Amino acid sequence: MPFASRKWSVARTLGLATSLILAVTIAGCASTREKDAEDAEAAAARSQASAERAEAAANKALEASAAAMKAADHAAAAVKDATKEMDRVSAHLEQLQKERDEEDAEEAAAQRHRRKAKKTVATAPAASISESGNAAAAADSAPAAQPSPAK
Repeated sequence: MPFASRKWSVARTLGLATSLILAVTIAGCASTREKDAEDAEAAAARSQASAERAEAAANKALEASAAAMKAADHAAAAVKDATKEMDRVSAHLEQLQKERDEEDAEEAAAQRHRRKAKKTVATAPAASISESGNAAAAADSAPAAQPSPAK
C-alpha cells in the first residue's frame, strides 16, 4: 500500500497544483480583463474628449464660413455698385466724346470755310488783274490793299 498511498499523495499534489495554477490563471485573466476594461474606458474618455474638440472646431469653422459668406455678399454688392458707377461714368465720357467730336467737326468746317474764303479773296484780285491788266485797279478793289480808316 505504500505505492497506492504514494499515488494518492502525488495525485493529490498534482490536483492541488493544478487548482492553484488554474486559480492564478483565472485571477490573472480577471485582472487582465479589468485592466483591459479600464483601458477601454480611458480610450472611450479620450475619444469623447476628441469628439467634443472636433465638434467645437466644426462649430468654429461654420461660424468662420458664415462670416466669409457675409463678407462675400458685401463684396458682391460693392462690385455691383462699382459696375453701376463705371457704367454711369462711361456713359458720361461717351457723351463728352460726342460733344468734343461735334466741336471738332464744327471747328474743321469753320477752318475749311476760312480757307475757302481766303482762297476766294486771294483768287479774286488775281482774276481782276488778269482781266483788266491793271495792277492798280486790282489793288484798289482788294479790301486788304486799302488803308484802314483808323489811320
